[in-house]
Amino acid sequence: MALPNTYVLIFACTCGVILGIGLCANLLVFSLFVKYNTLRKNRLDILLLSMTLADFLTLLLIPFTLHSAVSYTWPLGDTSCKIYQFLLAFSLAASTYSLCAVSMTRAMIITNPYQPPTMDLVILMFVLVWALSFFISLPLRMFATKESLGPSLANFTFCLPTIHEHHYQVVLSQFVLYYFVPMLVIAFNYVRLAHFLHKSPVMSVSSARNTRRASVMVFLAAATFSVCWLPGYVLELCVYLGLYRHGQAWELFYFICTVLQYLHPCINPVLYVLLSKRYRHRRAAWLFSCNKNRVQPQWAQQYGRGLHQCGVGVGSQWQSGGGAAAGTEHYHLPPKLLLRVKGGIEAGSESVTEPLLESELKEFLENLNDCLILPD
Repeated sequence: MALPNTYVLIFACTCGVILGIGLCANLLVFSLFVKYNTLRKNRLDILLLSMTLADFLTLLLIPFTLHSAVSYTWPLGDTSCKIYQFLLAFSLAASTYSLCAVSMTRAMIITNPYQPPTMDLVILMFVLVWALSFFISLPLRMFATKESLGPSLANFTFCLPTIHEHHYQVVLSQFVLYYFVPMLVIAFNYVRLAHFLHKSPVMSVSSARNTRRASVMVFLAAATFSVCWLPGYVLELCVYLGLYRHGQAWELFYFICTVLQYLHPCINPVLYVLLSKRYRHRRAAWLFSCNKNRVQPQWAQQYGRGLHQCGVGVGSQWQSGGGAAAGTEHYHLPPKLLLRVKGGIEAGSESVTEPLLESELKEFLENLNDCLILPD
């Protein structure tokens, strides 16, 4: 029939395009992590790498799905079917829980940049994401099986995630564990973050624009996850309840659900990584160049708005007398880290002639580096 052939052709071409774009985007992210050592030491970037690994695994499984959909046959055996279904559920869970970890870490960094999560905590979150994904996915795919349409259609075989008797339990468990609970976690953290950004005082029109951009990014992160995965779970529920009927409308709905699910691993690296200015330039351009004796004045001009989003006030103050030298430019960091560009360092109201310890400055800048991922 013309319609099925056309449908299969469009489906194959669409999945091929998604696979190509997704692999290129995720490989580009991997290359950034390999090239820049600073990304491998950044708290939030470690969790973004976890998400990228999971999305990359999902994309590697698309050719098997595509072959099965085009040929109406699962080309491998029953054991391979179980492994395939497990890896599919495992990669989905790892990607979803990585998004949850990213939202939690991002909220902690932005709302409290002076006490960010420690690197040990981030590593623990990384391990928990993959361990939890493994132990949740394993029982959900224990009964994955290869089945045919019947004795007269033995050549038409499919790799199913579970046997029919357990279909409802598996669908419900996947909806709760892979969508509903993660969506609550992501929404809670991003609502908290958006509330904090809008509650912060606005210094200028530029700061207000950055706040709006950050809020839009927060909304897009939650919306893309919801839009890409909710239709698929609705379709599975319709199939179980017997509402699904063969026809052009339902076939189109199935096509849209499948495309959206495989589109999500392509959107993630673009939305979370490649759109960020932090990944477009060298490390020196992301923050500012400095040494232990001087901080360049261009720092505040380029990153002042981003620092303001983190609750750090940045500005200039030219004094003609008092405790500071005339013509000294101040950057209003926390009291213990009030840097004076053309002079010494002032902590609170007491002048300090010794330069700020490089280790202290470096630690503070690392926190700011984590913080600046949103307002770019």
